[in-house]
Amino acid sequence: MTAAELHTGQRYESRLVFSREDVARYCALSGDHNAIHADVDAARLRFPGVPDIIVPGGLLQIAITGIFGTQFPGDGSLGLVFTPDRLRKPVCPGEEVLVTIEVARIRSDLVELEVSISNAEGVSIGGAKSRVLAPDKAYQDWWASRRAAGEG
Repeated sequence: MTAAELHTGQRYESRLVFSREDVARYCALSGDHNAIHADVDAARLRFPGVPDIIVPGGLLQIAITGIFGTQFPGDGSLGLVFTPDRLRKPVCPGEEVLVTIEVARIRSDLVELEVSISNAEGVSIGGAKSRVLAPDKAYQDWWASRRAAGEG
């Protein structure tokens, strides 16, 4: 979507669930070898009562920025800033989180977004502020032609 197709207050929701394999792959790629991401006992020492290892906050963040570039606003969007709040509750593999993205402000092609993250019970567990540069009409037309040709 171009900035002209968006409006202040517009919302997009996505549900995310991470597996233990997602966590292991992220940790291997990022070099994040914190024991709470691989060992349940370490996770429980740090967060008493958790049922499993902890999903890295960075994995949640990149999944959200992936939404910006593929779903809302969509392909061609360029992430400029992503400023997360501290997660108030750890997320474990298999737990669903709801990500709500709301357009807070639009200035030309610059779109400011408010991100809310809640657990399956609807309890807020975090959020973020972000700025993305929405694609222009020329890019959008190019992308549409690629999809029509079966290339995208």
